Order: sequence, then structure tokens, then C-alpha cells
Amino acid sequence: MRTTTAIFDMDGLLIDSEPLWYEAALESLAKFKIHINHQEYYSSTGLRTKEFLEFWLGKFNIDLSHLQETEIDITNRVIKKVFEKGEMMPGVINAIQITQQHGLKIGLASSSPLSLINAVLEKTGLEDKFIVTCSAEQLPYGKPHPQVFIDCAIALNSKPVDCICFEDSFNGLLAAKAARMKCIIVPHPDQLYAEKWNIAELKLSSLEELHAENFSLLL
Repeated sequence: MRTTTAIFDMDGLLIDSEPLWYEAALESLAKFKIHINHQEYYSSTGLRTKEFLEFWLGKFNIDLSHLQETEIDITNRVIKKVFEKGEMMPGVINAIQITQQHGLKIGLASSSPLSLINAVLEKTGLEDKFIVTCSAEQLPYGKPHPQVFIDCAIALNSKPVDCICFEDSFNGLLAAKAARMKCIIVPHPDQLYAEKWNIAELKLSSLEELHAENFSLLL
């Protein structure tokens, strides 16, 4: 099998948005007197906001009738924060250029809603770097379910087994492997040395560490 396609995650990989999501979640959940610490938050990265809220509202016995309005509120807060202070992660341009140099088709597959995907691409100036963008927003299941990655592969006219994913979360890594795709993982620094990342084909502390040589070995 020859790798023909690269699929990038977005939050925490292309843009340093996880702190923004954390801020937005704390602000929005404060009205329910819910506080989540950093460790608890990062254990849920890669999930859609709906699933994140189902867990935390349920844990604190908050009526799930508040879920939709809270989901919209958090998303709107994140979009505002992206435009105010969102920053591209180190090495993103390097990684995209390396995949382009190897002639791969490039897509984006995110758990985030399309409204946020579009905001991030506008903020970072990456609009023209991806042939297709796919969101798990309207899918029955988000990551770690593989459907958003499979949909992205299909949209790129590629077989899932011919794809390599770039991810930062464990839920994303599980989704990539469930789709039978290779995966390059770039974990949050606090989790860099966890053994769970060993199922990835390559672990990096930053996309700046990606080079044509180590990338070629995975194709």
C-alpha cells in the first residue's frame, strides 16, 4: 500500500485552541457552578462539544435540556477567542510543505463545527492548503469513532488505508487507527511521555520535528 493522502486534525494541532476551549468551557459552565481542572479537561480533548457536555452536565446532575444552548455558547466564545488571540502551532507550515513535497493530497478532519473550522482557517491563512475539510459536527458519532477520517478520505478519492493522519489527542489517535490509517501524534507537552502514544507510527513533541527523512520512512 502506498500512502497517497495526509489528513490533519485542527484543534491543538494546527492552532493552539485547546486553552481557548478550556477558557470558553469554564466561562460557560460557571453558571452551573461546574469547574474542571486542566487534567480533567485534557482527558476529553478530541471529543465534540456535545459529548464533552453530555459527560460534565451529567456528572453534576444538570438537566441536559441546557446542552444545546451551552454548546452554542461555548462554540461562539471559542470563535471569538480564535480571532482575538488564536496562534498557529509551531511547525504547521513545515508539515504541510513536507506533505506537499511528497505529492500527497491534503485534507482536514475535525470534531469542531464548520463555523469554527472556517474561523481557524481564516485566522491562520490556511484556507488554500486543504483540498477538503470535514467536520464531525453532524455525524452520529465523533472521535474516537473513525467516521470523520473515513469521510475525509472518501472526499479526497482515497482509500483509508492509504492515508496518514496528524493528530494531537488520544481520541483522535484511536479514530485514525480504527480507520486503518497511519498516525503521527503530537501530544500536549504534559502528556508527551505517556505509553498510550506508542500505537502511533511516529510521536513528535512539535511539528517542527517533522523532516522529509522521518516522514518518508512512514510512506
